[in-house]
Order: sequence, then C-alpha cells, then structure tokens
Amino acid sequence: MSSLAATQADGMYIPPSYLESGAYKKKSLNQYAGSKGHNQYLQRSVCRFELPFDGFCTKCDAIVGKGTRFNAHKAHVDDYFTTKIYEFTTRCRACGDCEFKMRTNPKERTFDYVSGIRKKVEEFDTAEAGTGGVIDTEIGNGILEYKNGRVLDAPDGTALNLLEKSAAGHRKAQTEHEHMTSLIELNAKMGEDADANASIRAAFRKDRKAKRRR
Repeated sequence: MSSLAATQADGMYIPPSYLESGAYKKKSLNQYAGSKGHNQYLQRSVCRFELPFDGFCTKCDAIVGKGTRFNAHKAHVDDYFTTKIYEFTTRCRACGDCEFKMRTNPKERTFDYVSGIRKKVEEFDTAEAGTGGVIDTEIGNGILEYKNGRVLDAPDGTALNLLEKSAAGHRKAQTEHEHMTSLIELNAKMGEDADANASIRAAFRKDRKAKRRR
C-alpha cells in the first residue's frame, strides 16, 4: 500500500477487543475508546479568541488592546433568525478576577462587550461635538449626521442639502457620460485593430500559399 490513507490505517493501533466484541459494527474507534475529541474545543468548548476592539477591564482598569488573544469558552446563547449568536468568556490577564464576556452581533455585524470589559469609544456624535456632520459627495445626500458609529439618514428640505444633492447628481451624470464616451472610443479602436490584423493575416496567407506553389 502506497497511499497516505493506507499508511495511516496500517499505523493505527486497533485493540483486539474492538474486533472480537463486534463493536466495530456500531461504533467508531474513537467512540469505542471513549475519546472526547482531538482538540480543546471539542473537549471543553475552549477556542482561541481575538479581541475585535480596544477595551478596559471594569475592575482594574487595565488596557486590553485590540488583537489580544485569549483562550475563551465558546457557547451558543441565542439566535438571530437562523444565525447563531455565540458568547466568549475569558478572564483579565492583569487582575485575573474579572470575567470578560463578549458576544457576536449578527444584526449589526459586530461584537458586543457584555460584561467585565468596557469598549474604548473611538466614535463621536457630530451634534454633541458641534460639527456640521459627514459630507456625502458620492450619493448626493448632502451633509449627514454621524451618531453611535453610524451615518444617519439625511434630513430633506434644507437648502444646503438640496444644493449638495444637485451638485453631486451633476457630477455623477458627467462622470457617467465621460465613462460611456471612453468605452465607445475603446470599442472603435478595437474594431479598427481587428480589421488591420485581419488584412495583415490575409496578406501573409496569400504569400504563404504562393511560396508553396513554387
């Protein structure tokens, strides 16, 4: 036997009782041996978890940086429609007493810090900060309000929004026209190249046939 599967089958120890008792008909070798799994997740539901955001321990105020990896206990706690929501539980490395709990949030496509750890806030509310907002130059919705990490819908009717929307629409129409013009020019150029190539190939073909007749 030269295949890798055959080598693995020959090198695996099979106890005589597994065959003599007839257990091989109903159980696999791992089930017969009482194995709980080949890794720590199958054995104890422990996986490697990497923090998605910077945070602070709520007990010792230690900074836990984004990307820090822990051995966390993974558990299925809820469902969002057909998507499972998992909770990861671990402990603070600094104090060792505070228990961190993080959950997946498929609705918002993010992670939530449930308890033991506080997320470092890196977003700001444009209204509270006293800024004008986020200027949208692509879609043409004008100045948008930014709050809780999201861009809110644009209020309709303001003069600045209407002006920005008309200017953005004009830019978009002009860009589409330029793009269409370039495509037409490229198509015409490719057609001319194809005709030139065909004429050259026809001349070479005619010369080649003339040489064969000699």
